[in-house]
Amino acid sequence: MPGQAGCDSVPVVLLRLVAFTLTAAAAPFVGAGAQDRARAVDIPASAFGPSWTGFYVGAGFGAGALESAVTSTGTVGLTVDRSAGSGILAAVYGGVDYQLLPRALVGILVEGTWSNIGGSASAQAPGVSASLTRKADFGWSALVRAGVLAHPTTLLYLIGGYSGQNLRTDGTALAGGALAGFSRNEYFNGWTIGTGVETRLGGGWSTKLEYRYTQFESKAAPGTSFVVQPTTHTARVGLTYKFGSFGDDAAAGVAGESPARDWTGIYLGAGAGASASINRLDASFGNASSSLDAGGHALLGTVFAGYDFHVAPRLVLGVLGDLTWTGPQSLQTLNAGGGTFTITSRTNMSWDALARVGFLPSPSTLLYAAGGYTGEHVTTTASASVGGFNASATQDDVVNGWTVGPGVETVIFGGWTTRLEYRYSRFERKAVTAGTSVQPSMHTVRAGLAYKFGAGK
Repeated sequence: MPGQAGCDSVPVVLLRLVAFTLTAAAAPFVGAGAQDRARAVDIPASAFGPSWTGFYVGAGFGAGALESAVTSTGTVGLTVDRSAGSGILAAVYGGVDYQLLPRALVGILVEGTWSNIGGSASAQAPGVSASLTRKADFGWSALVRAGVLAHPTTLLYLIGGYSGQNLRTDGTALAGGALAGFSRNEYFNGWTIGTGVETRLGGGWSTKLEYRYTQFESKAAPGTSFVVQPTTHTARVGLTYKFGSFGDDAAAGVAGESPARDWTGIYLGAGAGASASINRLDASFGNASSSLDAGGHALLGTVFAGYDFHVAPRLVLGVLGDLTWTGPQSLQTLNAGGGTFTITSRTNMSWDALARVGFLPSPSTLLYAAGGYTGEHVTTTASASVGGFNASATQDDVVNGWTVGPGVETVIFGGWTTRLEYRYSRFERKAVTAGTSVQPSMHTVRAGLAYKFGAGK
């Protein structure tokens, strides 16, 4: 259900999303009406061919969130349900695919990644302080993928396997006039699961949009009071070259498809996915204060509607709006100066009004960028207990911001399409109480199923 958080919920929803899109891609053979079945068989099985079989190399870039469960039990106790941070990444990869059926393939790939994704946490009180920064820099993955071809040019797939990551952690602590610090590079083992869409551009070239969730082992920094367990949510766009091209039909652009498909029209749809929130929390109470990038992740559900205008053979412009239910929550507890301070921030609902511009590498698949206004409803609660005095405050806010991200949409049959998109959203800063403020940001991935009225005419 939307709003349920937890490390195990994200891989579960990704498996369900992929099963949903793969089932949808097979729908022309099992559940379409007579008209849609006739349209589906316009693409003969021979058009799919073994053209995806072969070796490939590629490079990509993207963005993501690092979340770490962080606990310190020193003089200044800082407990963070999900310390977090954002950043960008770049990757190089290589692999091989084998098309074992006309519409199905399996493959393996190896990838190396560099990123600056990271965040920080700090706490201060008279005579004592503590700080911690984390950054995921170099990592690599050995993965398998399996997918189905919605069309000869477009692959919907699931990916998963091993990931390793170097995490640089720097920390300092001051107590009783003594300053201690550490700087460590630690290697974490973990596992990855994700989903993606890849589409051919022509010749041996293809592009893909991919989302991954990775969970790593937990480790204690030797000689310190910090225990860290990182997870990452990343989205990446890749450009791939396949050796030997995709076969003779690649030169024609789209095997067995009519070039006259019109994307103009109104559409309605629904989707599901996952969200990772990063909230910049700043708080002070008496002589104690703290500041950190806190985060959380949860599932989401969304409904959307829009209008596209096919302005040129390969160019589509459109507008869309959506309403999304999600519930990532961040939690920070500070123990310092004989008192306890707690702040939580939870996202309940968000909405978007966006424009999108898209390019058609084939008549059935749209590569697009979307961006515009976003708003969300956030509930923030702050409480403090010092010297027997207790105080708390809860505030509901609507925060405004902007959002941007890429997407891939492909025709399944008739007026039905499926899409995968990633968005990064950033919102304004809001004061909760005197001395307490929060600035939210959000990474989301969503898979959607849409119906376009009058499509294919």
